[in-house]
Amino acid sequence: MYLIDTRTNKVQGLGTTTVGGGPEEVEVTPDGASLYVTNAFKYVSVVNIAKTSVTNIPYDQTPLSPDILYGEAIAPDGKHAYVAVQNPFHGDKVSVIDTATKQVSATIQVSRPDHMVISPNGKRLYVTDDKGSLSVIDTADNQVIATIRLNEAANGMAITPDGKRLYLSGDSGAVSVVNLKKQKVVRTISGAGTGGLAISPNGRRAYVVGVDNKIVQGKVSVINLTTDTVTKTIPIGDIPPSTGSGRYFLPAEVAVTPNGKSAYVVGSYGHGTPQGTVFAINTATDAVTPITVGAGDTMGVAVGRL
Repeated sequence: MYLIDTRTNKVQGLGTTTVGGGPEEVEVTPDGASLYVTNAFKYVSVVNIAKTSVTNIPYDQTPLSPDILYGEAIAPDGKHAYVAVQNPFHGDKVSVIDTATKQVSATIQVSRPDHMVISPNGKRLYVTDDKGSLSVIDTADNQVIATIRLNEAANGMAITPDGKRLYLSGDSGAVSVVNLKKQKVVRTISGAGTGGLAISPNGRRAYVVGVDNKIVQGKVSVINLTTDTVTKTIPIGDIPPSTGSGRYFLPAEVAVTPNGKSAYVVGSYGHGTPQGTVFAINTATDAVTPITVGAGDTMGVAVGRL
């Protein structure tokens, strides 16, 4: 795990912090003191940023049927972290972590949970599954209160700052817009992207990552959330064959800084090319700056005030 100063786009001198095997999702607590990292198997790593120390929260480690951890979300008040857990033998669930004790304090039964996002007021948790459904959870009593049918399984999701709409990307390349009051998909935005999705703090734009199949290059699509249309596409990474056949950046996730001035994109290079890169986008000029952080693929990304 690497810490980047978003003012300079330089990797900070604190060094790397080792977490568990297969780290995927990362979230920053509202106070900027800790990171919660979901590892593909066995545990969540809680990183104390100042001390660069790690506390692991264990899950079912049965060799033949371990818990597999997916998406996560942290409550706006910082008191709870939510983690999607799949285990076909011992049951799927969303686990609720008490951030004060760093222990699982409750579980919510949800079939095949995958991605999740919490409302700005912390009252609702939205969890997708791999079948194209969206569960709505009341965080006061940890109960599923509604299920919304989506157009397809989600690869990325984000909620607007006013808590009224949810945007989800999928394999089709279209972004679905869910009206959370009506609890249904009200429109789709075609050709946006298939990967991670983030919304600017002012609620005016969404950023969706994907691949421009015409030229085989990574991209970030910028959506105007007033008109729900793609207004521009920002190229990310290399275009084959200038750097070798198949070697182009495949964006996976995107995050926007709290001031909305920068977006950060992580992913991997085609054909297993080992090169750890994070791409920083200046949202005012669309200038892209590559940041080398190591030798492996970059997976999850989160931003916050430290």
